[in-house]
Parts: sequence; C-alpha cells; structure tokens
Amino acid sequence: MYRNNADSSFCFINRLNGALHDELQQPGEHEPTSALLNYCKRKFLRPYVAILTLVGLNPISTDMSNVRACCSYVQALMVICVLLTGYVLRYLCGYRGDRGFSSIRDIRPGNGSDVCGASAATTTTNTIGELLFGYVVPSVLNLLSFGSAVLVCKVIEHEQLQNLIERVFLLSAKPKRLCRMLWLYLGLALALLLLLFGYACCVVIMQPAQIIKVAWLAEALRDWELCLRIGLLCTILVQDLVEIIVLSSYYIECYLLRVHLETLSHKLLMHSIDSLDWMREILEFRKLLERVNQHVSIPVCFLIVMNLAYAFAGLTYLFKDFDFHYCALQLVLLNIANVMLWLFLGLLPFFVAGSVTRVCQNAQANGHQIRVRPFVYHNTSAEDLNSTLLFASSLDMSAKLFRMPIQSNYLCFAILVVTIVVLTLGMCLNLSALGSF
Repeated sequence: MYRNNADSSFCFINRLNGALHDELQQPGEHEPTSALLNYCKRKFLRPYVAILTLVGLNPISTDMSNVRACCSYVQALMVICVLLTGYVLRYLCGYRGDRGFSSIRDIRPGNGSDVCGASAATTTTNTIGELLFGYVVPSVLNLLSFGSAVLVCKVIEHEQLQNLIERVFLLSAKPKRLCRMLWLYLGLALALLLLLFGYACCVVIMQPAQIIKVAWLAEALRDWELCLRIGLLCTILVQDLVEIIVLSSYYIECYLLRVHLETLSHKLLMHSIDSLDWMREILEFRKLLERVNQHVSIPVCFLIVMNLAYAFAGLTYLFKDFDFHYCALQLVLLNIANVMLWLFLGLLPFFVAGSVTRVCQNAQANGHQIRVRPFVYHNTSAEDLNSTLLFASSLDMSAKLFRMPIQSNYLCFAILVVTIVVLTLGMCLNLSALGSF
C-alpha cells in the first residue's frame, strides 16, 4: 500500500511539473526575454511587415541585404507607376472619388440609357476648375501620402517601429491579446477596403457601354472598352489598398502607444516598477510618441484632407446637383454610402489620436494617485513620491495631427459643426428633390 501511494504521488508530481512547463511555454510576463521577443517577431512583427510589403512600405533594417533593399525600393517605384496610371485612367474615364462618373449629373431619361437614362455615346468636356479640383488635387494628395509614407518607412524609420513593438511586448502581461488586436485591426481594414472597392465595382458595372468620356479618345479606344474597365478597377484597387494600409499602420501604432502607456501607469500604481525606471520609460515613450506625431502622421494628414474633401464634395453634390427625379434608387444609395465611407475614413484618425491623448492626460495623474496609496508605497520616502508627483504633473504629451494636439472635446465640437452643416444643406438646398406628395 505504501508503494502504491508513493507511485501515485510520484505521478502527480510529474503531471504538476509538466503543467508548469507548459504554462511557462505560453507567452506571458514570466517568460524569458528572448522567448518573448521571438514570439513577438513570429506572431506580430513579421505578419505586420508582410502587410506593409504588399505596397512597398516595409522598413529597411540594418540586417537587410542590399539586394532585398533594392527590391523594396523598386517595388515602391512600381506602386508609384501604377498610381500614376490610375490617375490618368480616372481622368480619361471621368471617374471621381466623390461621385463616381461625373457625367451622371447630366443624365435624362428617354435616351436609350442603362442607368438613369445615361446615353452610351455621351462624352463630356471638363472645365479647368473641374480638372484641377476634381482630378489633379486629389491625385496629388494621394501621391504625396504614399511618397511621404515611403520616405518615413525607408529613410527616417531606422528600426523604430520594431523598437516600439518589442517594448510593448516586453512590458505587456498579455502578448496574445496584442496579436489578436493586430488581426482585428487588419480585419477591419480589409472590410473597409472591400467597401471602397465594392462601390467602384458597382459604379463601373452600372456605367453604360462607353466608359471613355474624353471626346478625342472616345472613338479611338472604343474597341478597348473591357480592358479599360479592368484597368480602371485594378488601379482603383491599388489606390484604395495603399490608403487603407497607410491608415491602418497609423491606427496600429497608436494602439501600441496607448497600451504601452497604460501598462506603465498600471505598473507604477501597483508598485511593480521603480519610480526612477518609470521616469526613464516615460521619456522613451515620449520619443516614440514624437516619432508618430512628426513622421508617421504626415501621410495620414494628406489622406485626411483628401477623404474629407471627397465627403463634403459628395454631400454638396447630393444636396445640390444630384437629380433624384431621374436616377435609380440604387445609384442614390450608392452615393450616400460613398459619402458616409469617406467621412468615416476622414474622421477616424482624429478619434484614434484623441484616444492616445486621453491616455496621456491620465498619466499626468499618476503622481497624485500614488500619493494617496499608503499601503502600496508605505516604504517609499516622501522625497521620491514628491519627485514622481512633480515629474508626472509636468508631462505634456498628446497625439498630434497637422501639428495640432487632438483632444476629444474639440473633436466632439467639430462633429457637432459637421452635423449642423449637413442638416442645413438638406433643409435649404434640396427641399424638393424627392418630389411632392
């Protein structure tokens, strides 16, 4: 009987050791630094860089070979060529981001049309203003956004992105959650990409047979109609992909900054980090935040201007120029959805930056919070507590867009103004658009 008890105790100890070994193999706060960094590279850094590589925005690291670095630059140059081709095709086809094909506003029924009475042989002539503000300026903003993103990723970056990700993983107690959030952000980005490209597909398919709207090219390219449609959709897809990846990269980095600062604040309040080490980490966080504010936000600012311009131009077009009497309901709903999508893409960076600013403001109160925790910091001298209090109170950190601090209260006021403007346009400019009853 004694032997049986000893054997069962021995088996229980082996099972317990196995369970402890399996637990230590899971990524967490008790895991060695090298294993945690390896997990970070496999599950977060490499997939993230692979997504950036789709459009040539992968950072140039010091251990990258010259051949790979050269291929990365060539890929970015090829993306620029595709973007330029897409801008030309947009002009030739009369396709605008705020309203689809601009010739729809001249549509009248009874002309043998497919959608809203659009004539298959209709060609339009763009004015200088329409050419400049409808095609040239949005194309320049889109190109400047991608060019500045390439400059940030390949020239200014110097592995700072990897530094940010590794710091967040080393401090975080839940690295699996960080990986899940990465795929959540990428899933939302894919959904936005599908919505943008879906609108373009619907509008191109609904457009009548002749897609070229420039008079002197309409007859010459009549036999290339299908190729032009496919080429236009492919270049629109690349443009949307570039925009979504640039915006998603900014969102992910803002999320990492927010998690980084929240973790530091939690460790300070729980006294799991020394106050002096906390100050050093805060100074490193400030450098990472300044990098995002001064460099990463630049391509996002170009896209914000373009997206909000598309949204407000689409609103004005719907309320003033769009003829609801003669257009199919599906086209009306598509244009409304397009405006809402551009407005969402234009305002979302402000919400993300505002969330980072809110966490930065909360970090200023950490010094006051540890002063009222007698059981946590009862062995800490008053001099150290006062030093931490003064340091935390002097922190002046915030996320910036267009070199301006973004705060939630100002953002809510701006949304209120936009809502009032939209309601005013609906009341004054298109009261009889839907007919009478």
